[in-house]
Amino acid sequence: MKKPSSLIVCLALIAVVAACGGKKGEETAAGAPAETPKAPAGQAYDCADFAMTLAPGWQASPENMGMVNVLPNGKVSPGLYFKFEGSGNAVGTAEQSIGSMIANYNGSPMETAVIGGVEFKVTTYAYGGMTQTMYVAFRNGTKITITTEGAGAKDLPEIKAMISSVQFK
Repeated sequence: MKKPSSLIVCLALIAVVAACGGKKGEETAAGAPAETPKAPAGQAYDCADFAMTLAPGWQASPENMGMVNVLPNGKVSPGLYFKFEGSGNAVGTAEQSIGSMIANYNGSPMETAVIGGVEFKVTTYAYGGMTQTMYVAFRNGTKITITTEGAGAKDLPEIKAMISSVQFK
C-alpha cells in the first residue's frame, strides 16, 4: 500500500513542478534573452519622427517642438516621453549624454537597448524624487531621448509594449 501511495505522490509533485516551470518572457537560468513584448492592441500614433501603437487607455500629445508626451488618460504618471533634438546637426554621443546623467544623478550603470532598430544607451536615476529611465541615441544627426517616468514605469507591460512598437522615420 505504501509503494502505490508514494508513486502517486511523486507523480503529483512532478506534475506540479512541470506546471510551475518558466514563464514566457522571463530570462531563463541559462541566460536566454527575454521574449519581446507584443505590440499593444491600441490606437496607432503617427508623427513626423516616429510611429507607434498606444496601449489602451493611453494618449499621446501632438508632436510639438520635437517632443511627444504619452500618458495614461487623465493622469500625469507614469509617463513615456520622446524628444528629438538637432534637426540633423546634433553633436555628441549617447554615451556622453548617459554618462552625464550617471555622474550628475547617481544613475545606474550604462546599459544598451535596441528600440525600433536603433541602439540606445540607458540609465535609471532619480530626479526630483521621481524614478526615471533615460534612453539616448543619435540617428542621422538627431539626438533621440526616450524617458520613462515613475516608480517601476520602465517595467510596466503597457510601456514595454509601446516602446517595442516604435518605428522611427
